[in-house]
Amino acid sequence: MRALSLPLLFLLLGAAFIPGGAPRAQNLIEGRADSVALRAFGSEAARLFQLNERRRVRLSMQSTVSAIEAVARGEVEIALTARGQHALKPDEATLDFYPVAWEALVLLAHPGNPTPGLSLRQLRDIYLGKITRWDEVGGPAAPINLYAVAGPLDGAEYGLRRALFGAGHRPVAATRWYLNTEQLEAAVAIDPNGLGVSALSNTHANLRLRALRIEGVTPLLKTIRSGEYLLTTPLYFVHRGDLIPSEVAMHFVRFLEAPANASWMKRRKLLPIREARLLNRTFAVREQRLLELLREPAATVAPAGDGSGQ
Repeated sequence: MRALSLPLLFLLLGAAFIPGGAPRAQNLIEGRADSVALRAFGSEAARLFQLNERRRVRLSMQSTVSAIEAVARGEVEIALTARGQHALKPDEATLDFYPVAWEALVLLAHPGNPTPGLSLRQLRDIYLGKITRWDEVGGPAAPINLYAVAGPLDGAEYGLRRALFGAGHRPVAATRWYLNTEQLEAAVAIDPNGLGVSALSNTHANLRLRALRIEGVTPLLKTIRSGEYLLTTPLYFVHRGDLIPSEVAMHFVRFLEAPANASWMKRRKLLPIREARLLNRTFAVREQRLLELLREPAATVAPAGDGSGQ
């Protein structure tokens, strides 16, 4: 993540001009957003921005990859996404990903499912297809119907797979696939045996879904802040790093970081990036801790016998 804050960076660029000498000036910016980011903060931020700043941000929802690619190709100026840069996609190398808020990735089950929670290893083995039944993890005698978003490198899926496997593009053993997390949530809500990942901000008020505890910790704003809940990910503002931002983009990004927006973000169970000093400092360390928790224990070697068969 970038150490330079969004407002400072854009203020440094604010007096610049685009090639040709004409300053950029407009009251509308076109952007894209993935399902998680749009519902988490994008729609509300765009509404409040228009109300308070008299400028407009028009966001349309696409898959995470499509939203990022639209910025890379210059079709739109900004995107809001639930994942950062993927090192194996060269077209993302020219993009800047600036964190806006921290989000909890939640494992969703039907509210009638009595399974209390999952360990990280159990969760990893479910996604690998090694665990296929709820009664293997303390739940009912029923198969686990694992749901996932079909698009590659989806935001929520990417964050979970990066946590479990160290690689966000790792294939998983899901057999039921959806276009986005909103569709996935609706499917899990009507399936007593369903399981899938989405975002706390998008689901905390949905009584038709239940978020499972992970390593005994419930996903809450306070457990995100403390770092106790391990499956967290930043939400990002994405921009072309090789282009000077327009005036409205500079205003929008300053607006996103304004302290006045912290209260409604926290009501949505998002932790504003400016209030997350501990998580900001320890993100890489926490990722390593996750992988250490998931490491298989060394096999126990039985002592050699004396050959007597006794």
